[in-house]
Amino acid sequence: MKLTGGVIIIGSLIWDPDLEKGDNLRKDWRDKYLLDKRTYTKLPIRYGKISQKRNKVYTMVFSKSCEKNLGQGLILQFKDYVTGFETIKRQAIALAIAEGIYKNDNLRLTSNWGSVGLLLNPKLRQNDIASYELIKEEWSKIYHSYRDTFVSESYKTIEESESVITSNGVLNITWQEEMNLFDLLIATPVVPKPKSIPNPHDIAKTFQSDSEYFFQNQTNQIITSCDKEILIELQK
Repeated sequence: MKLTGGVIIIGSLIWDPDLEKGDNLRKDWRDKYLLDKRTYTKLPIRYGKISQKRNKVYTMVFSKSCEKNLGQGLILQFKDYVTGFETIKRQAIALAIAEGIYKNDNLRLTSNWGSVGLLLNPKLRQNDIASYELIKEEWSKIYHSYRDTFVSESYKTIEESESVITSNGVLNITWQEEMNLFDLLIATPVVPKPKSIPNPHDIAKTFQSDSEYFFQNQTNQIITSCDKEILIELQK
């Protein structure tokens, strides 16, 4: 097995050096595990989680409601090739640490607000079915061990019929053409809050007092299909 993997990023993981102020944890994670070369890709994303940590502004979520109105995020490639499942697990734990999910009192890839999900290139099944099945099975085992606490249905709003992550921890989003540089990807879907989809006015309202998150995403070309409307609201 010698596969190319990467991390899908849809927010502050790319521009914020810290998890907690001054700890440099996210910058260190990027420097240690990922190549500094961006692959931009279409993604079903929107502003959909009110973050207590970021002054109650809306932050980014994956959302099945956006599959026909895609935004854009980016992928950073793993520095190391995936030579076995342990490589994937190590990268997933590193991502979970950078997100604040995996910590001393929660040695898991899932928490009550977010989880690390896996996305496999559909072509891998054709090109290397042994690796495809092994990865899928081993990843499912991890999430099977979380079955008492992980609820995939939490990752959707009342308007959505499907969650963005399955009970096996697999990302339920469409594989895009830009992703074909990779055999597999990991990302962090989060639980939407509130459980309904906000409109651009409501999103912009939260950015009136603190717009850093929105404009940092814009600077890093992380965008949603509603960004123009949000900008209009911010200028009122």
